[in-house]
Amino acid sequence: MGKKRDSKSYKRKKKYIRPSPFFIIVCEGKVTEIDYFKGFPYYSKLGTGYSHASVYIEPGAGQHECLVAKAHKVWIELNKKYGTISPCDVWCVFDCDGDADGLNRAIQAAKSKKFNAIYSVQCFELWYLLHFQMVTGAINKTEYDKKISEYLGIDYTHGTRGMYALLEERQGDAIRAARQLWEQKAKMGELQGDPITNVFLLVEALNSAYERLRNRQSNK
Repeated sequence: MGKKRDSKSYKRKKKYIRPSPFFIIVCEGKVTEIDYFKGFPYYSKLGTGYSHASVYIEPGAGQHECLVAKAHKVWIELNKKYGTISPCDVWCVFDCDGDADGLNRAIQAAKSKKFNAIYSVQCFELWYLLHFQMVTGAINKTEYDKKISEYLGIDYTHGTRGMYALLEERQGDAIRAARQLWEQKAKMGELQGDPITNVFLLVEALNSAYERLRNRQSNK
C-alpha cells in the first residue's frame, strides 16, 4: 500500500499576477511630487493577489539628465526583479529650475530611451494652481504658494502633504486647463515656455489604469 499523501500537497500554490500597467515614476524632489502621486487610488488600492505594487516611485533622483540616468538604472533593476517592463512605463518628472537648456537636454535624453518626460515650468505648483485658475503668463515662484494658500485656505509651502485629497474634486478642471495651455503653447512653438505643464498626462494615465482595474475586478 502506497504512502498516504501529505494533505499539504493538495494545496494549490498561490498565484501571483503582475499589475498592468506598471508605473515607474522618478522625481527630482523628495516630498512634493512623491506625496501627491502616492495619493492616487492606483497606488494605494490595487488589492491583493498581485506579485508587487502597481506603482514604484523613486524620490530625490537629481536634476535633469541625472534624473534620466537614475530612471534608466531603476528601470534595469526592476526589469531584473519583476520581468520585462516597457520603457513607456517609465515617467521622468522634472522641474525647470531656471535652466531651460538643462531641461531640454533632459527631455531629449528621456525621449531617446523612450521614457515619458513630464515637466512643469516654472514648478510643480503650476499644476496645483491650475485646479483653480488658468495661468497664461509667467509669475514669480513665490506667487504660486500664495495663491494656492488663498484658494485652499491653508498655509501652503513647497512640501505640504495631502495635496491629492485637497485637490481631487477639482482635478478635472486642472486637466482641462493644463491641456488647453499645452495646446496654446504648441501652436506658438513654445512647449518649454513659462508657464507650461504636462503633468496631466501622467494623471490621466494613473486614472485610466485605476478605472481598468476596477472594471476587471467587477467582472470577476
